[in-house]
Amino acid sequence: MELRVFVLENFYTKTRNSIDQGKNAPPHGYIIPAQKDMTRAAELVRILRVQGIEVGQTAMEMKVGDTSFPAGPYVIKAGQPYWRLAKNLLEQQHYPDPALRTYDDSGWSMGWAFNVPVREIREKAVLEMPAPLLKADGVRGRVTGTGTTALAVAHYGSNNMITFRYKLRGTPMKVAEKAFTAEGVEFPAGSFIITGSPADLQNVRAIVESLGLTGAALATAPTVATHDADAPRVAIYSQWGSTQELGWYRHAFDQFGIPFELIYKERVKKGNLKADFDVIVMAAQSLSRLSVMAEPAARPQPYVQSDKYKFLGMYGDTADMSGGFGREGVEAFEKFLEAGGTLITTLTAVRFPIEFGFARSIDLESVPGVNAQKPLINAEIVKTDSPVFYGYGDKIFPIKFGQGQQVFRVGVADQGNVLARFVGGESNVLSGLMEGADAIRQRAFVVDVPEAYRGKGRVIMFANNPIYRWQNHGEFNMVFNSILNWNDR
Repeated sequence: MELRVFVLENFYTKTRNSIDQGKNAPPHGYIIPAQKDMTRAAELVRILRVQGIEVGQTAMEMKVGDTSFPAGPYVIKAGQPYWRLAKNLLEQQHYPDPALRTYDDSGWSMGWAFNVPVREIREKAVLEMPAPLLKADGVRGRVTGTGTTALAVAHYGSNNMITFRYKLRGTPMKVAEKAFTAEGVEFPAGSFIITGSPADLQNVRAIVESLGLTGAALATAPTVATHDADAPRVAIYSQWGSTQELGWYRHAFDQFGIPFELIYKERVKKGNLKADFDVIVMAAQSLSRLSVMAEPAARPQPYVQSDKYKFLGMYGDTADMSGGFGREGVEAFEKFLEAGGTLITTLTAVRFPIEFGFARSIDLESVPGVNAQKPLINAEIVKTDSPVFYGYGDKIFPIKFGQGQQVFRVGVADQGNVLARFVGGESNVLSGLMEGADAIRQRAFVVDVPEAYRGKGRVIMFANNPIYRWQNHGEFNMVFNSILNWNDR
C-alpha cells in the first residue's frame, strides 16, 4: 500500500472510531450553560472550534434528563470527527495510580481552567436535540434602559472589563464598591459607572456591546459608594533570560488591549520610575536577592541588533545581559513605592519584595509531602470585598496549582492582608494528579500589602501563576483587577 493511501486510511479510521465512540458510549456530549458572563465561555468555545471541534448553540431552553438549562447554552455533541479531542479537553483528568508521573500538566480540564461550568451529558437524547452549529466566534453584549445620564457596566468576571477601561482610557469613570440593581440588572461590586453627554454614552454603549459585556443606560446615576477608575500607566519588568513564563503575560496584555512598556534592568537603574509608571508587574521569573545583586559577567553578553542578528533588539537591547539591577535598582523600587506606586509580583518573583523588606512579616515556603503535577484544585477567597476579586461570584473557585508550588507563611501582623488561600484536602483536587493535598489546607497564596515602604505604596503578591500559558482564563482577573484598582484598597 502506498504511504499516502495508508496515512489517509488511518485518518479515516480514527475519525470513524471517534464518531462511533461518542454515539455508542457515554458521555454523549457536554453543555456549557448560559450564564451572566458569556465572554469566557465564548473564548473557550473559540479555542475548541479552532481545533476543528463542532460546537452548537440553541436559543431555546434545554432539558436533558432531570437537568434544565436556560436558553442560550453551548452544546458539544458526540458523534463528530474530533469528539475524542473534545472529550480530552473537557473531561476530568483522573490518575488512579499516584506513582504515575507526567512531563508537565496533569490537569487541563478547560471548564475549571476558565472558571466556566461545563456539564457532562450521559443521556443519549442530547444527540437529537436541535443546536445549530456556530459559524462565527464571540458574543454580543447588551445594554438595557433608555436613560441618558449615566451608563453602568456589570462586572460579572469578564476579562474584557480591563479591555473596556483602556478602550475608554480618556473617559472618567467610577468603580462601584458595593452591589446595586438598576433597570432590572444586578451590578456587583467592581462594576463601572460612567456619566457624560448622550453622544459619549452612545459610544460607551457600542463598546459594551462589542466586548460582550452587560450594561444599563440610567436616568440617574446610582448613589452607591465608588472610587475613581484611574487607568494606570503599566510596565512589565523582564530579565534578559528565562522569559518563557513571563512572555505569556505580555501575550495576555496584548490580547486584552492593556498598554504597557517592557522594561529591563537598564531602565530600572535610571530611577524615577513613578514619573512614567503607576503599576509595575514582576511576573513569573526568578528575582531573589542572589539574582538581583548578581555582578555582571567578566565578559559582556550583548543583546543588540547587527548585520548577523537582524531581529534582535525589537523589544529592547542591552550591551550586557548578565548581572542584576543591584542596589541601585532596589533603591529605584523603594522610591517608586514611596511615591505611591503599586508593585504586582507573581510566582517566584515574589522573592523580590520578600527579600528586600517590602513584604513585612510574609515569607515563601515549600510544603513537604506534596506531589502536584500541575493539577486544578479549589481555592477560597478570604476577603470577598477585595477589589482583587471583583467579578468572582463564588467564594470557592478553581485554580491551577503549579509543580513545586510554594505558599506564603504569614506573620500575625499581616494576617489581615491575606486575600485568598488553598482549600486543601483530596476532595478539592478537581482534575489531575496531586498527593498530599491536606498539607496545603488554608495556606495563603494571595496577599495585599499596603504601605509597603515608609508607609507608602502597595505590593500585591501571588504565590501562584495567575496567567499561565493562555490556559487559566478564570485567574486572569486577579491580575487585571489589581491593575484596574491599583490605588484603591
